Amino acid sequence: MKIKIALLFFILFSSGFAQKTLDKVVAVVDNEIILQSELEFQINIYATQRSIDPSTPGLKEQILKSMIDEKLVYAQSELDSIMITNEEINQRIDYQIQVFQQQYGSVQRIEEMYGMSIERIKRELRDDVRKN
Repeated sequence: MKIKIALLFFILFSSGFAQKTLDKVVAVVDNEIILQSELEFQINIYATQRSIDPSTPGLKEQILKSMIDEKLVYAQSELDSIMITNEEINQRIDYQIQVFQQQYGSVQRIEEMYGMSIERIKRELRDDVRKN
């Protein structure tokens, strides 16, 4: 009986340690969160556009500060009722994808460079465009 209880105890607690963290919150700004995956995406875009190493010292902090500033500006724009239309958002996303295609040559290459599907890239860009 003690062995069964010990085994059950071990199984219950070991499963908690085996779980992988999918994402984590790196900052909270005015009820908005910044996720680790969003930060990494922005770092990769910045580093790729400037042909620098994404692990450059201070880059992560610089990008995070920029993202926090963008969220603050977005929060203020909501208070001031400054919004852009969905059409404007789509135009900006299409333009950015065209720029990426010129840089990398194809949608497939873009997906390889950023490690995500073009649909996910567009969702990430949509969030950025709304906040800028």
